[in-house]
Order: sequence, then structure tokens, then C-alpha cells
Amino acid sequence: MIFTTAGRPTSSSINEAKRLSVFYSGTYIDRNKRSVKEIMTGSQEPVIVYGNNRLHLYVDNSTEPIFFHPNSAMFRCKSLAKGNSDPFIEACGLKEGMSLLDCTAGLASDSIVGSFITGVSGRVDACEGSLLGILLQDGLHRWDSGNQQINQAIRRLTVTWKRYEDVLPTIQDNGYDVVYFDPMFEETILESDGVQGIRRIALYDGLSADMVSEAKRIAKKRVVLKDFWKSNRFEQLEFHQQVRKTSKFHYGIIEL
Repeated sequence: MIFTTAGRPTSSSINEAKRLSVFYSGTYIDRNKRSVKEIMTGSQEPVIVYGNNRLHLYVDNSTEPIFFHPNSAMFRCKSLAKGNSDPFIEACGLKEGMSLLDCTAGLASDSIVGSFITGVSGRVDACEGSLLGILLQDGLHRWDSGNQQINQAIRRLTVTWKRYEDVLPTIQDNGYDVVYFDPMFEETILESDGVQGIRRIALYDGLSADMVSEAKRIAKKRVVLKDFWKSNRFEQLEFHQQVRKTSKFHYGIIEL
């Protein structure tokens, strides 16, 4: 992938773009007053632009960038702080001090909410195999929500830029209280936080029985699946489907 700066770079932004290119094994290219489209035309590689203290990802000659934003996690955390419920938290059974592994972070809305609930004594780790993993690793470090409690939840969250298929076999037995899957599919993307651009880089791999077995080995309490309400994965992978009559998405639970 290519790393570059915003149109009017400073010496510090150039240095940061260069640092990121080395860290992520990419290639740094000087902007030289060129448009992102011009840079992409020459290489056909994804372009990550560093500017205004955040990363913007351009893929497939798109003029609209993808960038990290806590999205729905903000109002979900604020709602929880007022004592309201959250379907994800209820499905996972999360409480303060518990540990969660989110295998399919996406833009990390669920992981942030999980970190908010599990607190300082808890632990939330996430995997993201697509280029969103880079945006998350960087954005979680830089983002200021304006809310100290939510900022702390964001900073506690750790993201591994790897596919969960590569990560799960390396984790010890009973390593987490809960293991969570939210596989990417068309219905999810169309309703996910208004970020349409992620459809171009999302991973659409199905969830296998072998990976569910790995999750059952790792989880002490529950393995949780979020999927489209008509999905046959609940039955095929032996998740108990929690019917939510007003939602297109249901949670499946395997109690351990």
C-alpha cells in the first residue's frame, strides 16, 4: 500500500507518513501537489493519506475516503451510562471485569462498547484482517471523543491487524470469557454506521465449524454470533438464536 500526506504537508506530517509506511511495510510517496486519484492511477494500490492527525484510506479509485470514527459506539456508551440496555452487551453477558475477544472488529463499535462496560479491570481485544485494522490501530490511539470515560474505553481496546483464523489457534484454552463473531455480509454493510466505503475492503469469508470449535476452546462463558435474522449459520453452527422481532439482526449464543 502507499502512504502519503495531505495536500499541504508539514514536516511533521511528512515524518509521520514515512514512519507509518515503515511500520506497516508500505511505500511512502511525496504528494507533490498531486491528487490522490493521480497517485492511485500510477500504482492501483490502496492509498493511505495522513492529515489532520488521522488516516484516510482510498481504494479502487474512490474519491471518498474511509476513516476511523467511533460512530454508534458514542451514543451507545452514553445510553449505557444512563442505565439503558444494549443488545450486544446482553447477548455477550458482559459485566465489569470480564474479557472479550472480538474476532471481526470492523470499525470497532461493539469492541468500544464492550470496553466501556468491562472497565479498567476488564479486557477487550479485537482482530481485523482487512485494511480497517490499520485505521483502527491508528485511530484508537488518536481519537478524542470529548468524553473522558469513552476515551478511556477506546484507549484500553487493543486491535490486532490479522485475520481471526490466524489468531484463534495461538490463544490458550479459556483465554477469554466471551468470543464474538460478526461476519461481514451485505445486509450488515448496508446498515453499519453509514460507512458505505467499507464494502470495498471488507472480508466476506464465512464462519467455519473449525473456528467455532476454536472459539469454544478459548471462551470460558459464551461464544456469540451476530448475523442476519434469516441466516442458516445459527442452525448449522449450533448457536441458539435469540429472536429480536424488531431487528433484522439476531444474536446466536453457545453457552459453555
